[in-house]
Amino acid sequence: MSLPTLNSTLNLTKVTSGLAAGSLLFLSVTLAGPANSQASQATVQDTIEVTVDDKADQIAPEDEAFLETDTLKIDFPEEVTAVRYLTLSGGSNNINDDVEEILRAEHPDWIQEDSFAPGIVIIAVGFDPNTMGAYAGNDVAAATGIAEQDRIDGITDSMRPLLQDGRTALAMLEGAQSVADTSVVAKSNEASGWWLAGILGGIAALIAVGVGWAVGHERKKKAQTARENFNYAQRHYGEVAQQLDGINVRAHSLTSPLANDELRRQWEDVNSRFLEVNDIFGELDGLTAASDNKAFHKSSDKILKAYLAVTQMETAQKNIDTLYDMEHGNEDVRRRELTRLREDMQEARQDINDKDTVVDDILRTLIQRTEDLAPNSPSFMDDYSRIIRDYGVALRGVEKQLDEVKQTTDRTTPAIYDDNWRVGTGYNAFVPYYMISTWHAADVSAASAASSSSGSANTSFSSGFSGAGGGSSW
Repeated sequence: MSLPTLNSTLNLTKVTSGLAAGSLLFLSVTLAGPANSQASQATVQDTIEVTVDDKADQIAPEDEAFLETDTLKIDFPEEVTAVRYLTLSGGSNNINDDVEEILRAEHPDWIQEDSFAPGIVIIAVGFDPNTMGAYAGNDVAAATGIAEQDRIDGITDSMRPLLQDGRTALAMLEGAQSVADTSVVAKSNEASGWWLAGILGGIAALIAVGVGWAVGHERKKKAQTARENFNYAQRHYGEVAQQLDGINVRAHSLTSPLANDELRRQWEDVNSRFLEVNDIFGELDGLTAASDNKAFHKSSDKILKAYLAVTQMETAQKNIDTLYDMEHGNEDVRRRELTRLREDMQEARQDINDKDTVVDDILRTLIQRTEDLAPNSPSFMDDYSRIIRDYGVALRGVEKQLDEVKQTTDRTTPAIYDDNWRVGTGYNAFVPYYMISTWHAADVSAASAASSSSGSANTSFSSGFSGAGGGSSW
């Protein structure tokens, strides 16, 4: 379970490198390219400020600490005085523009009129869409070559596999390491014999050390997640169990057209899984909050099953209550759902952008019908259901106007126990536009990543800003 993180800034003095820098650093350097000849020499440089600004909430606290400490082991040139790690959520396909916008709004000391601040290195990773970038002040760029196309391509190429594997913090550290290591460039199609010989000479030992560290780190993370899931499930199971009879009565008393057979099947699914939680706790063999990481790692799969059953039952209860309240005349709930539906329609109409006048007219009419539907109307649920049905048909036309791209995203319609379920989801195969848009954005990002997996990073900014560095998709 992800925990929110706070921006962390540490002023720490860079420690000696070489063997003390750790096996992970050596693995990163070797796999990226020939090792920096100065990496084995003990050096002491000026203080480097490390900042982690996790806007996308993708970096766990222990990984944030890992970034703050291990960044100081990187053999940066003396020009580097600050390393900024930044995650973004809900940006554009051009992360360069997103980074510039955020820096000017929230970190003006990191950026100047035409360049990034002197002494700075910025490693950015975006989610939804999946993007990444590396940037630097002009003085750092001159020392590291980050403004050169083959260098920024090599840096982003080094980050991509780790990001695709879900190792955000490690990927960002790899990006910073690649900025410092001037030998990291875009891979050519034919690797030279001497480089391969150098790699083969020590790769077995390095891989063993690196994999050992990674496995240990992942086991610790898995155990910590299991511990958090266990604590949550234990705290909330009893409360939900006490309300189960009431939830069940409400679920079976729904009568509107939106409460179709599929919705009832989904309820029975989550209900039956929740009823198994007590037995799962009995199988955990005396596990308590005080148990060690090894015990939590061993039971992580069972804990996850119990955690999902509890959290999904909580979500199902909330969604069933919403539909029940709408059916029983709660005008506040009806008004809220009408507003959400109208906003979804408006987003669909905006994205279609007059590409199809017929579909645009249908959406405009649907918006008007939604605005005209009175929350106190005796026929509210029937009228609402008809709007949902007609909107679902219109959305098929909207989808045809979206940029054509290969569908790689799993298009699973949200269920009653999912956080992204909305009233009407699944009725006549209806899926809100915001969900369709999310799927399409993921497909676009995947297609972009596939096409640029070894291609050139984008180094341009829409505003004409000329800072050093660039970004790509992952």
